Amino acid sequence: MKQDMLDSITTAFDLQKSYKTQMRNTSCEYRLNKLKKFKTLLLNRKDEVNQALAADFHKPQVETELTEILPVISMINLLEKELASWMKEKKIKTPLLFKGAKSWVRHEGKGNCLIIAPWNYPFQLNVYPVLTAFAAGNTCIVKPSEFTPNTNKIISLLFEEIFSVQEVQMFEGEVDVCTELLKLPFDHIFFTGSTNVGKVVMEAASKHLASVALELGGKSPVVIDRHIDFDNASKKILWGKLVNSGQTCVAPDYVLIHKDDQNKFIEHTISHLKEFYGDEWKTQKDYNHIITKRHAERLNFLIQDAVEKGAEIKTGGEYFEDENIITPTILINVTKDMKIMQEEIFGPILPIIGMDSTSDMINYINEFDNALAMYIFSDNQSNINQFMKQTANGGVTINDTLISVGHPVLPFGGAGKSGIGQYHGKYGFDEFSNHRSVMKRDFDLGASYFYPPYTKKKENIVSNLLKKFSSIL
Repeated sequence: MKQDMLDSITTAFDLQKSYKTQMRNTSCEYRLNKLKKFKTLLLNRKDEVNQALAADFHKPQVETELTEILPVISMINLLEKELASWMKEKKIKTPLLFKGAKSWVRHEGKGNCLIIAPWNYPFQLNVYPVLTAFAAGNTCIVKPSEFTPNTNKIISLLFEEIFSVQEVQMFEGEVDVCTELLKLPFDHIFFTGSTNVGKVVMEAASKHLASVALELGGKSPVVIDRHIDFDNASKKILWGKLVNSGQTCVAPDYVLIHKDDQNKFIEHTISHLKEFYGDEWKTQKDYNHIITKRHAERLNFLIQDAVEKGAEIKTGGEYFEDENIITPTILINVTKDMKIMQEEIFGPILPIIGMDSTSDMINYINEFDNALAMYIFSDNQSNINQFMKQTANGGVTINDTLISVGHPVLPFGGAGKSGIGQYHGKYGFDEFSNHRSVMKRDFDLGASYFYPPYTKKKENIVSNLLKKFSSIL
């Protein structure tokens, strides 16, 4: 790394460190004023955001506005309604034992935050956590992915127009930039990306005892129950899989379906695939490209490895190297010794696995680490409850895919190896906040009586108190 970049990072960190107390004490009005200005600016320049994402990996305008811009606007709208109430001190009822005192909780920004964002939703996953952190009273340094330079440029311009350098700064670059940032003693680190890199982030944070939020991933399963509308289910699953060409942390990773229903489901899925995209892929404007040649080659390898080990391609499997396109691919006869079932796919490949029973599906899911999401297609509440109770993951969507991610109030985050911490709505405000407890003694009703020396009389009084409070339980 060049010395001038290193100096710029150090200067920015020191500047924000000196400003964090002032930022923590900014008013709700101040924060909302900037957020509203950001929303207006974004809406005025949304065409530039669309063009940037199209340039970076051919993202269709509808997908950009639906999955990148709309979530940010929805989040700002929610903050406009709720931030004042979230920032208010929360009174806490004082127990009888502490009579004469008042208690409350203050919500204060954690301080200097580092946000490391991924490439797959490069606008939303940069901007959303930054605005949330700012709303909670934090300063932010942002490290976007080097794979999306056009999107990074427009984000940087938006940030520069709204925020001072003490509040928000962005640093572009490759791994060396991220490495240097992780050496600094941030108060909180928010990372979205792979599990392996999440481990590196957590290790770096531990050296400074920084708190972390890790939004990771995993193999998010789809389970399909008997006697449902396969036409409707296949359309929803296909859409969830192919938004952003499967480059989504909560994309359906594989489908578990009863063996007798497998062929019927595949027929419906292939029919909807043609309905969505037709047969021409190299000139298809509604289908995302894979972000880089390296990522496309990885996906092509997963397909070839699966086929060599006995999987069958029901549709797709084509790789157009010049365009970084992997056509939507359905695989059957997939086994766990195949690479495609040993890592998150993160692309437009859908393994479909026939099962004998609901119990077999649950056992299959539980052989993997906790996923970020699970999708249940069922009209049988008993079976839905069984899936919910006997599996663990970050979130569940029933009879649809992906939509819960767009819910501005529901918490979003993983469980176990799919992530630590949650954001969206109040959960995001809390993620970037320190809940500071405050207790004020107005008058003393004799608590000081129990200071040393501990006489026999005091022992008896405390013993009687303990008995009294135990009986309340």
